[in-house]
Amino acid sequence: MNSYALGLTGSWFLLGLLLTLALIAALFFYRHTIPPILPSKKNILILLRTLGLWLILFAMFEPILTLISSKNEAPKAIVLIDDSRSMTIESGNLKRNDEVRNFLESFSTFRNIEHFFASFAEKTFITTSPQSLQFKGDATDISQALRWANARSREENIRALVMVTDGNFTTGNNPLYDAEQMGLPLYIVGVGDTIEPKDIAVQPIVTNDYGYVGKSVPVAVSIKSTGYDKLVDVVLFDNNKEINRQTLRLSQSQKNYSLQFSYQPTEKGTRKLTVSVQSQDDELTQKNNTSSEFISIIDFKRKTVIFAGAPSSDVSFIRRILEEEQGSEIKLFIQKQGAQFYDKQPDATSLANAQTIIFIGFPHTTTSPQILSLIAKELEKGKPLLFIAGLTTDYNRLKSIEQYLPFSVLSSRQQEFLVTADIKPSATASSIFQIPETDYQTDIWTQLPPIYKTETFVKAKPDAQILATAMMNGVPLSEPLILTKNTQNSKVLAILGYGLYRWKLLGQAADISKGKTDVIDVLNTFVTNSMQWLTIDNDKKRVTIRAMKRQFSTGERIEFIGQVYDPALSPMDKAYVEVNIKVSNGIKKAILQSIGNGQYAATTEPLPVGDYSFTGSAYVSNELYGSDEGRFSIGENPAEYHSLTMNKQLLTDLAKRTGGKFYLSGESDAMETDIKKHPQFMTNTVQHSDEIPIWNALILLGLALLCFSMEWFIRTRSRLV
Repeated sequence: MNSYALGLTGSWFLLGLLLTLALIAALFFYRHTIPPILPSKKNILILLRTLGLWLILFAMFEPILTLISSKNEAPKAIVLIDDSRSMTIESGNLKRNDEVRNFLESFSTFRNIEHFFASFAEKTFITTSPQSLQFKGDATDISQALRWANARSREENIRALVMVTDGNFTTGNNPLYDAEQMGLPLYIVGVGDTIEPKDIAVQPIVTNDYGYVGKSVPVAVSIKSTGYDKLVDVVLFDNNKEINRQTLRLSQSQKNYSLQFSYQPTEKGTRKLTVSVQSQDDELTQKNNTSSEFISIIDFKRKTVIFAGAPSSDVSFIRRILEEEQGSEIKLFIQKQGAQFYDKQPDATSLANAQTIIFIGFPHTTTSPQILSLIAKELEKGKPLLFIAGLTTDYNRLKSIEQYLPFSVLSSRQQEFLVTADIKPSATASSIFQIPETDYQTDIWTQLPPIYKTETFVKAKPDAQILATAMMNGVPLSEPLILTKNTQNSKVLAILGYGLYRWKLLGQAADISKGKTDVIDVLNTFVTNSMQWLTIDNDKKRVTIRAMKRQFSTGERIEFIGQVYDPALSPMDKAYVEVNIKVSNGIKKAILQSIGNGQYAATTEPLPVGDYSFTGSAYVSNELYGSDEGRFSIGENPAEYHSLTMNKQLLTDLAKRTGGKFYLSGESDAMETDIKKHPQFMTNTVQHSDEIPIWNALILLGLALLCFSMEWFIRTRSRLV
């Protein structure tokens, strides 16, 4: 059955009124003609004028014609087939993909159920023939497959889903929620063994995204073992070079083991960390005996310049913490009374080599404008600044560098009081406040001894982030205490309190004097975290070029994505962006094309199995604007081999919650009957609608033009004035 509907963007009443006025206008225009013409010819002219005006008015109201068609469609089923690598694992004497093919052969006998096939791994595709399945997907996303099927059900009369899988999803969300929201029964055939085979597997390793030369980084390793009672070696590799080894005792009574390596990088760059466990000849598979992760190592040799308005405990404690860092170089300028400094005066040379600038109670009332001008030039280059207030801080002299600060000063008075930090919930995840091996970050900060603050009132700038506000005697204040500003080419961390040494003397030291041994040095952690946050390379934010994945499968095309921004954070679409991939016989180049909004993309041909590094560069006006680098690997993804048994519990829950049924492989003979018995599996009337924007069609304006042309022709032939 077909039906039609005509809609307007305006009011039908208003259109009718305008059409009536157009008719009246045409009648009025032709009430008298010079010379007089026959009534029949006058009526034709009135009609042509009226029709032309009507067509233009009709087009102005943007009419849309909706064609609605409906027909009865028989119920259909979608057969979703897991096409990932985990389907190549053997279960007993039979591979899982053979179990899949056996089921599909039996399903072909289901004569009375209309269906089509789709394969899924990371994505879902319609499969013309089940024989085309290759089982090479590097990840399994069951949730995505269910959403895909749900979207298809809105277009067709899909009444049932049949899924063939082992139930082990390695990416995406837990599929239970998507299955419940779908409203379709799931008939699931589980493949794989429910009894765990003999195997040793290294789970995905956990380490930091960034590390620093000369500073240890923890590498957490989880190992799963079944069926073994022996000693095995677990080895940590850095770029395929062995750097550490531990011996692990496996027991048949224990399945899960945890180890931790300490990795101390010796050079900067992107490093590939690999953990490998000793393989056994009788394992089900040896493809899960290794796990790798990439980590970016930054040169930790840091040159820091500290400016202090006067000697203070904060200066001494912070200097000592920084000097403990391996390779750290500190230049300290403490101001005397007047404009002079102890030791020697700072000059352009001493500032030019600095990577980070720290203010502690600086600038002073007597600080010379020349010194502040030198500092402003360095801040203009994008050098990070750590600002720590002090009793001697002259906020009026900050005007010359206020544009680089995350706050503007409203008023200031040297009246001090004690406050504690009230950490914002949104800031608890910041690396500045992260304390290793504890889950109670906020409690630790709020329980610290109070620090000093003057009656200085500031306003946070729009591009600043308030990490903590001041709290006095347990009463939260609205005044910012810790702020950050992270623009495209600079970072600033401002602490509007002082006396940070109290965190150590009245906190850690007091606890140690009471006999406590497991006391966290919060001051040390805070200063270290702050310096690391400040010194992460900002150039990589202006130009970012990365591979879409860290691990590509064999035969997969390599995708790169880049982003280029100007110093004001506005996207740049006219840069020339290229990637140079180091391959065995030289360099393979890829040119990234602009896709708008400062983004660039390129895809290269597949590469052989191995590890690859690349350098990406962006050029503006034929000059290097910024660069980035990274690494990726080509090969099988071991995540697909981490779970060697069928996830029967998940598959059973999926079927039960959707009103379907779960079957073991080889026991699905009753599936056809079960599907057809379901009350939802019925013929349905499916409606399809097509909208035709009539106002956008040339026919309306063409007809209007024709009417006016004919009117003009008749008027000309009749010699009307």
